[in-house]
Parts: sequence; C-alpha cells; structure tokens
Amino acid sequence: MRPKSLLLLALALGCGLVASIGISQVLDSNNKKQASIETVPIYVALQNINLGDPVNDAMVSLQEWPRDKVPVGAITKWEDIESRRPKTTIFQGEPLNDGKFLAKGETHDPISGIPPGMRLKTVSVDARKSAAGLLSPGDRVDVQLFVPQNERNGIPHSFTKIILQNIRVYAVDQAVQRTAEGTEERSIAKTLSLVVTPQQASRMTTAENMGELSLIPRHPDDDLIVDDAEQSLEDIFARSDSSSREKERAAFDKSNEKEEMELALRKEISHNPTVEVEPPFRMKLIFPNEVSQIDFDNTTGEPLEKEEENFNTYSTNTVGNGSGEATSTGPDLGADKPEGQFPIDFE
Repeated sequence: MRPKSLLLLALALGCGLVASIGISQVLDSNNKKQASIETVPIYVALQNINLGDPVNDAMVSLQEWPRDKVPVGAITKWEDIESRRPKTTIFQGEPLNDGKFLAKGETHDPISGIPPGMRLKTVSVDARKSAAGLLSPGDRVDVQLFVPQNERNGIPHSFTKIILQNIRVYAVDQAVQRTAEGTEERSIAKTLSLVVTPQQASRMTTAENMGELSLIPRHPDDDLIVDDAEQSLEDIFARSDSSSREKERAAFDKSNEKEEMELALRKEISHNPTVEVEPPFRMKLIFPNEVSQIDFDNTTGEPLEKEEENFNTYSTNTVGNGSGEATSTGPDLGADKPEGQFPIDFE
C-alpha cells in the first residue's frame, strides 16, 4: 500500500475515534443530568373533562413531573380527586389542581359564577333573536330594541336602537360553559342569560315591555363602543345620500370661480382707492304757495335730481287781502326768471 493511502486511512480512523469519544461523553452527561432531576408523581388529565362531570380513573393518570415544574395545588393522591367535580373545563394533558374542583359531594352552582356586583338578565329568544343558535356561553353580543308605533302610548313612529353593547353571554338555556371538545350539537336556545349591571338589567326590563329585543353577535376581541343613533322608518326609506362626481366637480368649480372673483375685486380696490365724496348742499326754496327742499352738487352747483321727484313740498300760510283773494306772506323769488331757470344765481 502506498504511504499516501496509509496516511489518509490513519487520519480517518483518528477522526472517527475522536467523534465517538465526544458522543459518549455527551450521552453520559445527559444520563447524569436526568438521574439528578427530582420528580414528583401528579395526576394529569388523559382527556377533556367537562364542568360538573365527576372524575373517574379512566379520565386521569399518575405521571412523573419535575419537581420544579409541578404547579402549586397539584393533586398527588387518588383519594383527593375521586368523584370530585371540576368547577371549570379541564383539558387533556393539564395537571389536576385542587383549586379547580368542588368539595366531595358538592355539585356545581351556576349562580356562584356570577361576577361580584353584576346580575344575570335572562331573555327569551328564538332562531332569529339568537343568531340561529350560534351563540354559546362566553360570547359577546349587542342588545337591540325595536319599538312599534303606538300613538296611544306616546310613540308616534316605529324605531330601532341598540341599547346595550359588548354584553357577555353567561348561559345558553342551562349550559353555563362550552363543552371541552367544542363539538356539541347546535340547537336553537329558548333562553339566554346575560351578565349586566343592575342599571342595565332595569333598562332591559323596561325595553322588553316597550318592544322586542334581539341579540346581535360581535367579535370577542371587539371592545369598540359605537354611537348608535335611533333608526326610524323615515331613515330607512330616505333617499341615499350617495355622492355624484359631476355634482362634486361642479361645486368645486363654482367655489374656485367665486374665489377668483373675490381676488380680482380685492386687486381692483387696491389699485383704485376710494375717493371721499363731499356731501351735497341742501337749500330750502320758499315760493308763494309752497316751500321746497333741493340738493345741489357742491362741485357743479347743479341739482342732483329733478325737484318734483326728490323734494318735499310744504304749503305756506296765506292771508286775505279783503277782496277774497289770498296773498302769500313769502317773497316771489322766481317772478323775474324765465321758465326752467333756477331762481338763484350762485355767481
């Protein structure tokens, strides 16, 4: 055999020897660690256990768990769990905890699960009012009220309004929790119990006597409270306020045209400043049988308007001359002036 081949063979054998030694050391260290971990036997659920079902030996098994992983209250003795009923659903692989079970001989009391300060309000439902049987305990709903027209009771028109939002369903008929498997057959419930405050319970009772209540399911993570306005028949049948692009464009063009006109007017005013106009000169004219007022332009001396259209005329006092003819007490200012010429010269 050539020296080069012998060298490669020796190198391969050396690498394999080193790898085998390393693997054996790792396995030995793992075995030592496993031997050093202290375990404790506890009972673990072999299947889902529904609320209120008595526990039997086919549902659980005794398993070794690391002591540092054992939860507080874990059950380690069979006599501590035999025939006891869980307060809540226990899932497969979950350690049995003493705090999740009722005392021996005690049955589940649904009323004890009501949160402090809250109340249960039960409403009658059918397929239409309960979302066709899709609601289960723990779901969230909005409560909608429909009030029919009743003018005798002061209700001039029918309307609909959401009176409560984000209300939790506590029980469907007599079931207060979902089954652990979640494969229960859906049925149309006759009653639903809701968790509400005392004030909300009173509001629902009043609403039930006014009209008809319906439950509207909502997403369990949706906490948004919306401002729901009352909806009447007039609102439902009113014409849609859908926008028209042509109307929007016309309104936009009209607005731009108005702005351009205002801008042009401002420029015109800025280039042509306002000139103060002197007030007219007013003169009172006394004729034999009347007194008139007339306004004259201060610049030209001409009357601003015709006398008969703009002037006020007043009668003057006359006195008799003994022959039955009346004579004026005022002077005759226009006696020597031709017709159409103003009786007073300003020059």
